[in-house]
Parts: sequence; structure tokens; C-alpha cells
Amino acid sequence: MKAVVIRKYGGPEVLSFENIPEPKSKKGHVIVKINYCAVNHLDIWVRNGLPGRKVSFPHILGCDVCGTLTSDFGNFKKGEKVVVYPAIKSKTPRVSFIIIGGFGEYKGGYAEYIQVPQENIIKKPGWFSDAEASALNVSYLTAWNMLERSNCKKGNTILIWGANSGVGSAAILLAKAKGINVITVVSDSKKASLARKIGADFIINRNKSDVITEVLRYTKNDGVDAVIDHVGAKTWPVSIKVLKVGGRMLACGTTTGAEAAVNIRALYSKEAQIFGAYLGSKSQLISLHRFMKLKKIKPIIDSIFNLKDVRLAHKKIESSNQFGKIIIKI
Repeated sequence: MKAVVIRKYGGPEVLSFENIPEPKSKKGHVIVKINYCAVNHLDIWVRNGLPGRKVSFPHILGCDVCGTLTSDFGNFKKGEKVVVYPAIKSKTPRVSFIIIGGFGEYKGGYAEYIQVPQENIIKKPGWFSDAEASALNVSYLTAWNMLERSNCKKGNTILIWGANSGVGSAAILLAKAKGINVITVVSDSKKASLARKIGADFIINRNKSDVITEVLRYTKNDGVDAVIDHVGAKTWPVSIKVLKVGGRMLACGTTTGAEAAVNIRALYSKEAQIFGAYLGSKSQLISLHRFMKLKKIKPIIDSIFNLKDVRLAHKKIESSNQFGKIIIKI
């Protein structure tokens, strides 16, 4: 089968388009012929390598999969369109789960075929195209999980960093559908225009204005009910600073670094809370599908690349030059 593999850690140049053997099904697993696989920052982190985290080379990246079953099992039939829930229970102490195509034994979706546990298979919702369905399993599920844990109600205000990213654009769409007032942060006027188009109420260009000043001005010095922060070290201090009393910060990413300086007094004096979000549950993914159907929401797709052009897709997401999800057509 055709696949993009990595045989060592490094930049986009380590992504190698090759012919490799197809996976052979084992007990409790199923083979899926992949139609589309979305690109996520996890792919970049795995490709670059992280201290203390390892993969077995050659490795295949990609955790956002939509495809077609190659055999029957249970109530599923050969040829049925499915999506793959990407989390698998971890054997490592104090780690909730590993992600398919991430740091772990399971190869990912940058290939024509993938082998996954049967329990990870979900019927593809008919109201999404295959490309759209592949965009939801990571970024949209994570955003959905964070919004649920934020406790935000209709009329509350939330700050969402990085409107152009998969998580950022997903969070804006879903928050607005819940009736939440959205403040978001962008880096240029083009992204500001796109953020406004998908429903953001107040947009801050971080290269022109101070985020703290603008958030407090907009909220009349009250601060926000919650913050979705997928950026990491550079934004954590600001995220905590702009929370109102009793506010919640939801964190899921480390694009700018994993070690942040936190003002402990600022945190406890306003009785704020910090929650980590690592994807979400399988049942949450199913409820997300239903919510998006009910609200008639489609995921924001920036671009679609062919499998052989994965390097270009990685370069685009690393340059933060996208707005929405980048998808790979297999």
C-alpha cells in the first residue's frame, strides 16, 4: 500500500512517501481503507519527537481518520463508511490513553489502510462528507470537551486563542451554536475577517493590540467566564489574568512550549480553575455529531492535500498559515 512514513525524528523532510506492506488483521481489530485523514499538531510533535516519548520506527502519523470497512463485524458491514475514534486505553501508569498515529504502537492514517480495535469504530454520520467527517475526531472533539467542561451557559463570555487553528475555529463555531459570547485572538487582518465570518463577537489582533487590555475593556473590567488555550507557554499567564472570579481555563496544547510561568496568587485569589483536555470520550464524539447536525454546523476546512504532498501540509500548519482544518486525501 502507499503510505507516508517516518524513520527518524525531524522536520518535514523525514516524511517519506513509500510502498509498504498492508496491515494484517488480528483478533479484536478491523482494517479500514482510508479515504481522508486530517492533519493535527500532534502529528508535528510526534514527527519532531518529544523528550521521554518514543515511537517504533518506521511509524505512520495521522489520528483523524474516515474510511471504509474492509470486512464485516458485529453490526457493521463490509463497505460501510466509518470514522475512527482515536483514543486507546494506555498501559502506562497515570496516562489515560494513547492516540492512534501518535506516541504508541498503533500506526496512523497517512496510508491507504489502517488497523484499529473494533471498539474504536463509529458509523460515519450521513450528514457529513468523508472529508468533513475526518476533521472532527481530534480538534472538534477536544473543543467540544473543553466547552462542556467550561460550564459556560448562553450569554457567558469565552476567550478562544488562535481562531485560525483547528481547535480555535472549531471552538468558535461550537461556542456560538451554544449561545456563548466569543472573544478570539488572531495575528493578522485576513484571519480577523475569517474569524468574524464564522461568528466571533470580538476579535483582537495580537500584533496590534494588547490582549489583556482589550479583553478587560470589552468585558468592562469583569474578565471572561472561561478561556480555551491551546497555545501553551506564551499565553498561559494572559489566560489566567483575564479570567473573572470563579473562571475556568481549559488547556489542550503546547504549540509555544510546555513549561509556563503561572502567577499562583492570580489563580487562587480569584478562585479560578485550570482543566486539562485530552480529546474526549467516544460518547462525546457521537453527541458532537448529533449537535452539529441539529445546529447545521459544518467543520471549517482550509485545504485538502494529496497523500504524496503531506510535507506541504505540514509546512502550512507549522507556519500557522491555515484557517481551519488541513485534510489529506488518500
